[in-house]
Amino acid sequence: MSKFSQEDFWSDNPCGAEGDFDLVANQRYNMEPYLKSEFELIRKDYDKYLEIGCGQGIDAINICKKLSKNSTYIAIDFSKESIIKAKEHLNNKKLLDDFQVDPNFKVGDAQSLEFNNEEFDFIYSMGVLHHTPDPQKCIDEIYRVLKNNGEALIFLYRKGSIKVEIAKLLRLVQKLLDKIFRKERCIYKILNRKKSTKFGTMFLECFGVPWFENYSELEINKMFQKFKKIEVTPYGYNFPKFNKKNSTGKNKFGYFHKIHVIK
Repeated sequence: MSKFSQEDFWSDNPCGAEGDFDLVANQRYNMEPYLKSEFELIRKDYDKYLEIGCGQGIDAINICKKLSKNSTYIAIDFSKESIIKAKEHLNNKKLLDDFQVDPNFKVGDAQSLEFNNEEFDFIYSMGVLHHTPDPQKCIDEIYRVLKNNGEALIFLYRKGSIKVEIAKLLRLVQKLLDKIFRKERCIYKILNRKKSTKFGTMFLECFGVPWFENYSELEINKMFQKFKKIEVTPYGYNFPKFNKKNSTGKNKFGYFHKIHVIK
């Protein structure tokens, strides 16, 4: 087992840019401009929502501003530092904006959700589960805590996409260099000295995280086979999109699978 753990990486690198809410949000939605349109499609009158891997809470805050006032939104992340930042962002935004629902930010493990069976109507997870030791276990946990007829929206890295395959190649290069120089994550340590968010956090992640999984559509369908309805769509942009107007995110060459399931 590597001395450098999953917890070490996410503690050092809370997902997203560093700065106030607006700076972090602008960076996130410049990289993934289609997310806001996805939020509009989420049903707003469910009783209980769960977000897995909320990072600094940017998506949770934007979603909660639109929910019914009687809803509950719980957002978990493995990183204590990310949860601290998420709470800070929420407190600062509440001074400026009205919220129907306050997201409840908690530290949590996607592989072992501390919730009851059939507790949630809707579960959202964006680009998270492929960085866990056992993504299938996470999916099984989502199935367990989701109500019958509940829905989930999950994004996972797509095998064969340009961005993912470049990341895998770079991880291999680092592995070879580590053996040559007898060091651990030598490229990550260099990049981490001066973090850049120009191309998002994926390239820093590809060198830093212990787990980096990616899947074909066939593998996705097998992983989610317990669900009664599965819809898989290639999504996302391998490079920054300059024209962000009316961005749907649907892209046959995308580096994500957008996975919409109903239990």
